[in-house]
Amino acid sequence: MGFRFPEKPVLFYPSLAREIGSDEAILLALYHEHIQLHGLPDQSGQNVATLGRQEWLALADFWDEERLAVTTNSLVSQGYLQAAFGQGGAIRIQLQQPGQPQVMPEYEYEQEPVAVQQLPVVEQPPERNEISRRVHQAQPQVRGPAPTFGGSIGWSNRRAQMSENDFASRLDAIEEKNQKLHPMFLGWRPSKILFEMLPRHNIPADFAEQLLDEFVLYWLDKDRKESNWDQKFLAWVKREWVKKQTRDGREQRYAKDANTGVNHENTRADPREKRKRVTAAIMDIKDTDW
Repeated sequence: MGFRFPEKPVLFYPSLAREIGSDEAILLALYHEHIQLHGLPDQSGQNVATLGRQEWLALADFWDEERLAVTTNSLVSQGYLQAAFGQGGAIRIQLQQPGQPQVMPEYEYEQEPVAVQQLPVVEQPPERNEISRRVHQAQPQVRGPAPTFGGSIGWSNRRAQMSENDFASRLDAIEEKNQKLHPMFLGWRPSKILFEMLPRHNIPADFAEQLLDEFVLYWLDKDRKESNWDQKFLAWVKREWVKKQTRDGREQRYAKDANTGVNHENTRADPREKRKRVTAAIMDIKDTDW
């Protein structure tokens, strides 16, 4: 049986990869396909597509969010894409030829009708502060266009700055987390705290020492990074200890049965012997017990 591809392949253009980068070429092809299938023309007649947050993350689910955001920002900075974030993490994308001005179509919001509040009839007029508060509540709140990747427009200068700072903070947090991860290396040993925790699980320290080389060699081949290898090693030791306890218990039962003469391989009665006994009972006409 021949090999079958699990899903539709992603287009990859080597000439485009040499120009803008391999990740950018892959993501640009995915954006282009999504806009062709789901995009709608805007006021200028160009197709624009809006993706929800989960739909955007699923577009290239073989990458994490950091890589997807960095690659999208690279396409914007190189002039191949216009992107703007909206409410709830939705992203609005539009393809662009390099050299075109970075002008992203604005989000259009319908203004809700303003409910006119009537002041109650009182003997004395309300204070000036109360009137100002009610008038302020009756005024409509109008928002501007959504913030964009690499653009100069936004809700406001302050809100756009807050959005950029939030995005930068998320990237910094991811980078800080990645810096705390470190790979396995030859000569790694668990901390003293781990050996102090072994008596709580009734595990001898020499048993954990015997598993150390196997654990290190196993994770050296996996090329994986962890912030705390002690947790991985403790789980490894506990699992192997359970296997050893089960194996030792089975061997003890076998040894006990061997001393008492019990043979587990032939505990069932021979069916031929049973048939012989039944036949003998039938042929014995004097035996009426059957």
